[in-house]
Amino acid sequence: MAVPSYQLLVIDDSKRDILLLERILGQAEDAAFSVMHVESAQAGLDALGENAFDLVLLDYYLPDMDGLKFLEEKQNRGLTAPVIMLTAFGQERLPVAAMQAGALDYFRKDEINSSLLGKAIRQAIEKSRLQAEMIADAERLRELEEMVARLQQQLGEQQSD
Repeated sequence: MAVPSYQLLVIDDSKRDILLLERILGQAEDAAFSVMHVESAQAGLDALGENAFDLVLLDYYLPDMDGLKFLEEKQNRGLTAPVIMLTAFGQERLPVAAMQAGALDYFRKDEINSSLLGKAIRQAIEKSRLQAEMIADAERLRELEEMVARLQQQLGEQQSD
């Protein structure tokens, strides 16, 4: 059975951490990951605007903006790839702030391994897919409700004639 393949964007300014993430992702047995990496938030936003990625692994501390600002800018630009935030330094309030800003998960870099990260990536991609389906379904339902309302109005007008 073929394993699923995912396109990931890693936004991290630490070459050591990028190599570590690539090694961890390469150890995954139940998925294949193709990784593009950039070293700044702005380069990440540009890459997201130009390419289709299944998921973004985002370092919180970047030279040009922090991860929360990146998530805000990503949303302002209408970019929809799901994000897992990573940081080398745990802060008590950061995980909650990251999730409120749109990250689907949050990990300290010293806590991740191939099993944990692979599972988190697959779950985040699936959650994002389901959210997109729900939004599309809600839009279709709204369109159907509008159509029913127009038809009811037309029927009412025909009956009054």
